[in-house]
Amino acid sequence: MNDYLIHHGILGMKWGVRRFQNKDGTLTPAGKKRYHKDYKRAHSPKSVKYMSDAELRKRLNRLQMERQYSQLSKSSVSKGREFVQNIVKAGTTVAAVTSSAITIYNNVGKIKDIIEKRG
Repeated sequence: MNDYLIHHGILGMKWGVRRFQNKDGTLTPAGKKRYHKDYKRAHSPKSVKYMSDAELRKRLNRLQMERQYSQLSKSSVSKGREFVQNIVKAGTTVAAVTSSAITIYNNVGKIKDIIEKRG
């Protein structure tokens, strides 16, 4: 057993103070440089020629799952969109009929006068 404490922090760092981030959450110049380097490393395209079987299988599985998800999402969105369009059409028809009925009801006296003048 070790009788000492090993600390893997940065000498002189204060608790709660971040090296690569300002207090408002923006990145310092060093943080931008580090972020860019990490981003490039994580997103650099690796040639299929240099991939191991496991890496290639993992990438193929991911692409297949993304493709299946997008196909499922499109079909469910299409069904949902069709359902909403049918409801909107029905609602528009009901609104038009209701509007016509209210207009007729409000103008019954005028309609009656017109019919009596013709008859």
